[in-house]
Amino acid sequence: MGLAIAVGFDSTVDVWVTFPSLGDLEKFAGEYSGSLAEQMRTAYKTIATGKGDEVSIDGQLEEAQKLVKSAETRGADVRYKLGGNAGQEAASFGSLGSDVAFVGVISPNLSTRLSLGDRKFLKKIDLSHAFATKYKPFSFILQARGTNRYILCEGRGRRIEQLRPYLRELPNALERILDKYDKLDMVNLVGWHVLFANGISDRDFRFVKGVIRKVRNVADSPLFTDAGGLAAFDERERRLLYRLYSMFDTLSVNEDEVLQVSRTIGAETKDKIQAMRNILELSERLSTIWIHSADYQASLSTKYGRELLEGAQVAAAAAGVCRVEKGAYPTLGELAKRMKIKNYSKKGREAAEHATKKYGSKIGDAALVVTPCYKARSFASTVGAGDVAAAVYTYVISGGKT
Repeated sequence: MGLAIAVGFDSTVDVWVTFPSLGDLEKFAGEYSGSLAEQMRTAYKTIATGKGDEVSIDGQLEEAQKLVKSAETRGADVRYKLGGNAGQEAASFGSLGSDVAFVGVISPNLSTRLSLGDRKFLKKIDLSHAFATKYKPFSFILQARGTNRYILCEGRGRRIEQLRPYLRELPNALERILDKYDKLDMVNLVGWHVLFANGISDRDFRFVKGVIRKVRNVADSPLFTDAGGLAAFDERERRLLYRLYSMFDTLSVNEDEVLQVSRTIGAETKDKIQAMRNILELSERLSTIWIHSADYQASLSTKYGRELLEGAQVAAAAAGVCRVEKGAYPTLGELAKRMKIKNYSKKGREAAEHATKKYGSKIGDAALVVTPCYKARSFASTVGAGDVAAAVYTYVISGGKT
């Protein structure tokens, strides 16, 4: 019997706007004079430093579409892809052959604007429990070949203001899924930074906290979530988000997010492994922290053993690089094939060696595993690489075989 996974919250249409080179992106950013000119300049500056970010542009869909048309006339390649943290994780689980029930929000533009390639992945997902919305959200992905990405998120239909009814119904949806599949091996609820992109009130925090408690009572399975970018939130909002993260079992972070979350709880450090330890020790419930980056991955866990964590990270690294190279969702066969090509990142090897030398294989009662990632041999986009990797990581720690 295969794995059964439930995934929420959000889905959207990603519009990939890929410039031929960083120089072309710089030129366009300097010359573009539309109402999103400031965001365009910030996008270039962020990407030029090797970083990525996401900002809300709710209510500016028409302006964003004009920007895309202008970029296309200047040589940018434009593609329409499945987006949203949960949408991409669900597609990844489907590609792996899992029974995956999408308990997120689905909009009508998914069936009309996606490429044929991405539409086929929707057919592998059980959408009967999804929450339909009238909104048609888009995320505009600005990038150049081989670079990170900057996201302009027109996210009406993905925010807490529109999704309170959906969240209120979520525990009941999970009950119906359990009736259908008899079990759930994992529940992945990801994208809090999207849900609360326009701010988080104390009232909504209390509401969502209650929803998570009900989900845990219903699902009786591990809960997985991700941190997402925290740059747009003030200190109070970051503390509230951390309190939500700490109600889960496994938290996924990138290198910037792990330091931001640690700083949020008053544990300032530049050491990412120490930041993982801080988060784990001070959280309400977390048993596993997982860092994913382009060069290495690291897990610190009081629940899972080293062998399982290493297998999860190696498979997740293969999944992430497959996504970067091909822009698709890998099958188990493709993962196995990619794992045989051991072209590891030099920086990743160094990070793993440094962590092992400094910390060994355990920190207190928690197992520590650090492994290098693979170097990409070609480039489609970094968009969704973390989500695809997260799906494979949770697939393996839930008992899936690669």
